[in-house]
Amino acid sequence: MMSTFLTFLLLIIGLRQVLGGTSGEHGGDHGFGSCPPFSGTFTIKQYQLYPENVDFDFNSCLLYIGILFNASVGVYDPYKDKMVDILEFPGISHNPKYHIGGVGIDKRTGLLSIVVDDAAAFGTVPPDVSGTNFIMLWDPETKELLYKVNLTDTTHGKYGGFQDVEQDPDGNVYVVGTFPGSILKVDKSRGRRAPKVTPWYVPQPIDSTQIGFGGLAAKDWTLLVNDNNGGRMLRFDMRSSVGKPTVIPLTPNHTFAISDAIYLPPKYKGTVLLVAEDGPGVTVLRSKSGKWDQAEYLGTVPKNLPDSEFVTASVQVGDSLYMIVVPAGTVAGNATEFPVYDITAQVEKMLET
Repeated sequence: MMSTFLTFLLLIIGLRQVLGGTSGEHGGDHGFGSCPPFSGTFTIKQYQLYPENVDFDFNSCLLYIGILFNASVGVYDPYKDKMVDILEFPGISHNPKYHIGGVGIDKRTGLLSIVVDDAAAFGTVPPDVSGTNFIMLWDPETKELLYKVNLTDTTHGKYGGFQDVEQDPDGNVYVVGTFPGSILKVDKSRGRRAPKVTPWYVPQPIDSTQIGFGGLAAKDWTLLVNDNNGGRMLRFDMRSSVGKPTVIPLTPNHTFAISDAIYLPPKYKGTVLLVAEDGPGVTVLRSKSGKWDQAEYLGTVPKNLPDSEFVTASVQVGDSLYMIVVPAGTVAGNATEFPVYDITAQVEKMLET
């Protein structure tokens, strides 16, 4: 007679086949979000990678990388140290008018949201926000672009600098803008119809010379945002028809330097937030309750790199935490190697307090 464990294992395998789950070529139960252990600083060898933001897919165990200046998306297997694909988009990739920075996997659907921003917003003073921005949705399984929506049809070129993305439990997508801090809501895609885009949070009066939001991170219906206008952390309820910010008090108080992407590592179940501060490094915040009505400032993992290197994001790969850096500049250089720094030990030490 089959053992209970073997029977259960066969049922799981059969269920994964029915659901179209990942085959698990790295080992481990990928279909349920488990990737093999991974640790140590590593270097991605890819000409003109210049990673602005990244996200790790815990189903396929692949790292998606926003290739900033070439406006494309790298798909990297850290376990094999291999760039398995580069996603390019006609009219966007290798067009100096555009950047691709923000990328985000919807953990419920496996679909990839991609933010295409007008490069001029980040390369002019004061920021020129009149150019065209897009939000795209990519299906990694079918390798199909499900939609490409023009965000400027909603902003009318009055605000911009879009650079990060998140999803709520219903599959709606939120895109953050920086000049000034704003959030657009993109309704869940239904069939072949282009989803509706609404200005979910836009400050009044609109002043595009003001630097605002840097990144987004979501836990259930709570949306966290780092506001560079004042160096503070905000909380939004995504169940609201319009965004209403609430300031999250920090203990001890901490005012952020210019900050970029923020990230909730899955290993901490929404209780730890990593904030990429461009110059200093990765700041660690904790909400023991996970409600983010208040938070502890535990410290900052120092960059320990030249001032010409900016910290733009952090990410969990397997069970380890990493800091993403990119050389300063407004166009692609000729770099071929991009280190990704393991900061797991430093973060874990802070969490011991």
